[in-house]
Amino acid sequence: MDTYRARSAYQRSESEADVHPVKLIHIMYERVITHLELAGEGVRDSDPQKRGENLGKAIAIISELNASISKDDETEAAGFLRGLYGAILTELPKVSLSEDVKILKQTHTYISRLKEIWEETAMRENGLGESREKSREAIRPAPASGSGYESQVAVKSTSNGVSVSI
Repeated sequence: MDTYRARSAYQRSESEADVHPVKLIHIMYERVITHLELAGEGVRDSDPQKRGENLGKAIAIISELNASISKDDETEAAGFLRGLYGAILTELPKVSLSEDVKILKQTHTYISRLKEIWEETAMRENGLGESREKSREAIRPAPASGSGYESQVAVKSTSNGVSVSI
């Protein structure tokens, strides 16, 4: 499925279910984590079907996360996310051949961290869901210049996707 059709499908499902775009991104992070864990089980259990199906689903969702960043968004955060998603999308397919669980674990770590940051910023700013309370010491610094993304991220829904700014 090409990116345009994938985005259209998510937008249709969003409007039909009336899900806030910020919550939809959160759900997508949760699903990627689930599929990465199941793909890892498939590798450990020598179950190529389980590995392949879940790896494919994780890749599809990450592709959609990447496509959801507004093309007009030229902020540092958007560039960082595009680069991270691109790197993940380059590495994840290798698991099908190499069965390298290190790639799955590293991707799981990145996506889990993005999900945490999303919960602490976008979800809280938009009054969605329960945000886990953490002390400032417990929040690891975000990659890049150490500018403290977790306290300075602004997210807004646009006609072209979700715009992320610092």
